[in-house]
Amino acid sequence: MALTQGMYSVIARCANPRHGAIAEFITDEAWIHRVAEQTDPESGRPRFELLDMFEKLRVASYPHYRFDDVIWGVSAAFVHDLPLHRPPRGKVFIAHPTRRHSSADVSRTSKTIPDEGVVRIGKMALTSPIRTAFDLIGQLGEPEGFAALESCLRRSTFGSDAGADAAARFGYPPDTLALAERRIAEEFLPVLGRLSKGQVRAQRLLSAIGPLSESYGESRFAYILTQLRLTGFSQQARIWDGHTVIARVDFLHRESRTIVLVDGFSKYADNGVQLMRKEVRQYNRLLELGYRIVRLNFTEVTHLEECATKLFGQAPHLRKFIAPRVRSRARTQPRHQLLENADAPIEVTAFTL
Repeated sequence: MALTQGMYSVIARCANPRHGAIAEFITDEAWIHRVAEQTDPESGRPRFELLDMFEKLRVASYPHYRFDDVIWGVSAAFVHDLPLHRPPRGKVFIAHPTRRHSSADVSRTSKTIPDEGVVRIGKMALTSPIRTAFDLIGQLGEPEGFAALESCLRRSTFGSDAGADAAARFGYPPDTLALAERRIAEEFLPVLGRLSKGQVRAQRLLSAIGPLSESYGESRFAYILTQLRLTGFSQQARIWDGHTVIARVDFLHRESRTIVLVDGFSKYADNGVQLMRKEVRQYNRLLELGYRIVRLNFTEVTHLEECATKLFGQAPHLRKFIAPRVRSRARTQPRHQLLENADAPIEVTAFTL
């Protein structure tokens, strides 16, 4: 498979005798096995994880980087494992202080990246994860930039993806949101201040992100809430029945007793039938307690109109919680609320939009 100029990856073993000259390069059996595992046997299409790996190889193997080149945007996002939905593939995106160039292999943009926003991995110079997330706002749009910023904040707050997964499994510490605020002040705001353009839009998105989105889909729904100006939703909220915790739900609107679940049962499909049965029992118990539950799949949370139609169609009472449109660019609502009514046991850890 061609990666870039004169660079290839051997991804399969072939018995065709005409390919004998290439066979001697097949030395990494583990890589070929990995490619086979991540390729759909019926359609022959590589899975997204494999496509992302190919893009990392493309970035790492490009042979004609200039001295002042900095890998940025989508290409840097692939290297940093930032979440992307249907990203452009097949080119390396490069920033250079004075030169610009476009070809089948690269897109070199005239852009100056401050040294503080550059990290080095081996011989590659690329934008830092936070700077990359800000750059995605202009390159791919606000939804992608928002999700990338939330991913960076989540890693920063918990130390790593593994730390974030552990918190999701065993419970978020009560100081999670306060810690996230400190991370924003210490790590994100300096990067924001060094942006040469787009600061107002970047600031608006930064004011709305949180560390509690456990998937790309949840980040996209959190962004949709800001677009719809819907207030009062809390994230990762625990619901009690007076004696014990029934469930921790993705999004909860406490005043209207509305729950939004992103991806529904599909996100548990790989964890076995037993867990799915547990989710069914939780679902039925929540309905018995008078909660209205709206399930949104991945396609819906990535399309504003489709998501709004289903959300207001199944929970029309939410319309009265739409905040009035304000002309001021500054936000008038608090970003985070760590514990909403300490005496109320309905939600223990919450992120309020």
